[in-house]
Amino acid sequence: MTDSFYTPTILADKLISYISCQRNFNNVVDFCVGDGELLRSAEKRWPSIQCYGSDISKKAIKITKGLHPYWLLSKFDFLNFEQRSKSKLFKSKNYFDLILLNPPFSCWGGTLMHSNIDDVQFTTSTSMKFITEALKYLSPDGVLYAILPLSVAHSQKDKKVWKYLEEKYNLSILEETSIRYFKNCEPNIILVSLNDNKKSNHREFKNRSNFYLDGITILRGRVSIHKILKYPGEDYLVHTTNLKNNSIQELNTKVGHKFSLVTGPAILLPRVGKPDFSKVCIIKPGEAYCISDCLIALQCESMNVALTIFSFLANDWENVSTLYRGTGAHYITMEKIEQYLNLDTPVPKHDTIISIQ
Repeated sequence: MTDSFYTPTILADKLISYISCQRNFNNVVDFCVGDGELLRSAEKRWPSIQCYGSDISKKAIKITKGLHPYWLLSKFDFLNFEQRSKSKLFKSKNYFDLILLNPPFSCWGGTLMHSNIDDVQFTTSTSMKFITEALKYLSPDGVLYAILPLSVAHSQKDKKVWKYLEEKYNLSILEETSIRYFKNCEPNIILVSLNDNKKSNHREFKNRSNFYLDGITILRGRVSIHKILKYPGEDYLVHTTNLKNNSIQELNTKVGHKFSLVTGPAILLPRVGKPDFSKVCIIKPGEAYCISDCLIALQCESMNVALTIFSFLANDWENVSTLYRGTGAHYITMEKIEQYLNLDTPVPKHDTIISIQ
């Protein structure tokens, strides 16, 4: 089961506004057409454009057909290849000049989808599955514009397919916003384009610290709090609820998981949830804990390194907190921490490495 939040007019018009006014299209399609707002925005921009659409909802198709009897609309599940292949929509048209999408943002249980594009296999979210399938119907010179949940740009689930689409289809983020566009729903969203070579594909990570520090290894916990009985052991388990007032408190569960074991000196910080510096803690030398999958650890080669990072995070927490993003619940990734601490780049000339013993 998926969500059903139709695109408001202001957001549809905003997406269309990013398309060059010099472009002309013969046709446009929306494979999750809903009430047709994206197609209406396209029709306002190009009055003679032929509109096509599909939706899994019989009710949505009936209502939208009533409003726009001259559009070619069809009821089927776009992610079901068998239903898709039998649809009259594709008997009328196989390739489209412009594809517009606002695919479902979520599904129960965080279902993983299997996608194939250019004979390359990927595991993706539902939203990205819509993108990869839609690209199969894009004309050689056509472009795809979409509204997506912010999470697809940062999640591990979509990391590989995102990189592939950046390289092969010039996937570009046009805008990132948390403005409340959807009634009774507040997702952080991005507007993206694909196959439009006039759009920039360069995304620069701006939230970097101003120092370079040696001796840090980043580790994410792997113990799910719901599966602790599978990991009997003698090390205390630390979860986000145990992080209070910059210290580890109220430990009462022991587990065993070698890939989640963190030994001091180290810094612990929550991976998921509202950014809160009071939950950033230091593990002292000689101490060892297993950490849950909701925590990230910065393993340090010395206590001085750990203290330096802790102090820097405290002074720069307003900036650090912006790294926690997400469509719903906010989270931070190991990649973002690596970038923030400049562990992913060579030291620029004339910059000093802080090497603490």
